[in-house]
Amino acid sequence: MKKIEIEGSGVDYERYAMNLLFKKFVNDYKINSVLELPAKGEKAMPSIYSLNFAQHGCDVTLVNHEKKSEWAWEKLGYDVKYQNEKNLSKTSLKDNSFDLVWNFMFLSQFEDKDSLINEMIRLSKKYVFFVAVNRFNVGFFSHRAVHKIFREPWTHGDVNYMNPFYVKKIFEKNNLKIKDIGIVDAPPWPDSLGIRDMKLHRKKVDLTKIDWDSRTINWMKEEKYPNKFKFYYAIENLPLPWILKLPYAHLFYVIGEKEYV
Repeated sequence: MKKIEIEGSGVDYERYAMNLLFKKFVNDYKINSVLELPAKGEKAMPSIYSLNFAQHGCDVTLVNHEKKSEWAWEKLGYDVKYQNEKNLSKTSLKDNSFDLVWNFMFLSQFEDKDSLINEMIRLSKKYVFFVAVNRFNVGFFSHRAVHKIFREPWTHGDVNYMNPFYVKKIFEKNNLKIKDIGIVDAPPWPDSLGIRDMKLHRKKVDLTKIDWDSRTINWMKEEKYPNKFKFYYAIENLPLPWILKLPYAHLFYVIGEKEYV
């Protein structure tokens, strides 16, 4: 029997903060169609990050989604298209098909990053968007140290792609005009210190065998989130330059506009 695990409170807030960011993008950039390439998850319930785009009226397509998460889309009544692709660097989808093409953390883990970025650009008619763990968060240094202390290989992806300044350069190198760069999910506690992660590593837990549940689904259904999230979000939105928030921001994002030449 597969284990059912409920997302932690940190992921709950992460989804809340990303929801508000996505709402802003949809309004500011007039986004109507979204492709998540691919629709995975990072130690959280997979294939539901784009729920927030659907909530704000976008047509959503998920590449290589996890079937075990389909119930969430059905419960919320959101239409979604599923697309299975063997080669993420060369999909069967047509050029310029979506207003926005994005993924969460996956770019840092994919072996041929240049080919994936090129495919994201090919499929987008407007924007390419990437969200990743912020390597400048104080918890990140602890997480890295825990891996070294226990001599456990780092399996979370290329740390260069967890650096907003590096990702900005990669976008610009690929002729993407930077529309926005910043932080999201910046509550008053550090990101994962790596202790729970190390327990999973040492127990050889296969995350693909876990069935997830997410409190976010019910909150979205009820259109009501815990009041404490509003407090955390007020801290996140203190009127400071985003660079000064890097020590406590869990995630960063870069969104680039496709330039036609």
